[in-house]
Amino acid sequence: MGLPAAKRAMNLDEFLAWEAQQPERWEFVDGEAFAMAGGTDVHNTITGNTYIALRSALAGTRCSVFMTDVRLRLAADDSLFYPDVFVSCSDADRARRQVKEDPALIAEVLSPSTEAYDRGRKFEAYRRFPGLRTVLFLSQEHAHVECYSRLDDGGWLLSEASGDRAALKLPALGFELALAELYRDLPDDSATTDTPS
Repeated sequence: MGLPAAKRAMNLDEFLAWEAQQPERWEFVDGEAFAMAGGTDVHNTITGNTYIALRSALAGTRCSVFMTDVRLRLAADDSLFYPDVFVSCSDADRARRQVKEDPALIAEVLSPSTEAYDRGRKFEAYRRFPGLRTVLFLSQEHAHVECYSRLDDGGWLLSEASGDRAALKLPALGFELALAELYRDLPDDSATTDTPS
């Protein structure tokens, strides 16, 4: 998640030098820096649960799961992101230590302050990753996940799952995620509630 900084045109080298001097993390899209907003305990729990669920489902495969601190680079225009969670099944990415470039799945936990950016400009950029097959948007308000799957013709198909008893199919990875696992152990005062699937 992120919010735009003061608009100032930079190239990637200028951004990397500038970001190294900043106390917080920044994303870089189309020559513009976006500050990474601080997360809540609900955001952190859903992110961690998603990471654990994907890691468990992908154990023993050639795919790796990353979260929050691992940077993702869109080589086409030198954009840099910190997705909440992403999966890479790429041999080239396994050899890269700090920056990955070939995601198969990206998951973002939506926040009120950044939802428009995540669904808009950021999602538009994500769709330019050639090997990306799945993008997930997870609500913090209630147990609800939107899954965008890339079709063979390059279009994207939306499927949704809601409620603690629901499961979300991930066709590109060949398994499903139980929403009860993604939304477990939330703070008692969280607004997340069970809704029918």
